[in-house]
Amino acid sequence: MLTDDVWFTATGEEDGKPLIFRGRQNVPAGVTESDYPTLLSIFWPYEAADESGMPDEETNDDQIDLEDALEVLDSPGVSFQMLVVTGNGRKEWHWYVSDVEEWMTRVNELLAGHSAFPIEIVNYLEPDWAMYHGFISGVEGI
Repeated sequence: MLTDDVWFTATGEEDGKPLIFRGRQNVPAGVTESDYPTLLSIFWPYEAADESGMPDEETNDDQIDLEDALEVLDSPGVSFQMLVVTGNGRKEWHWYVSDVEEWMTRVNELLAGHSAFPIEIVNYLEPDWAMYHGFISGVEGI
């Protein structure tokens, strides 16, 4: 994570359940978005702890372990984690990646010592960072 980044936390709602959003307030300084043309999203569906739609403590701890393991990938030349969404039975991490194959190789290396995580990883060509900019434009107060 870059030291001069400003991150925000916001809340929302989906299907009557709360959502928590955490993300970068801006594209990191000096980053050319088209150099990271792929939106790579990690999805972790889970059984909600209760009617709130949030994960139980054990699931949350496992999700933190995954996030901590991947934190090193959040760096210039590799990728930038831009948004995390939690709630309504799922957690999502959204990254913009320079090279998907290299990124996946590094993820596999980083997760080799961990138990398998119940995640799905999908990617989309998105050199204009439309998902991120669309989301940020709808967040009040940042």
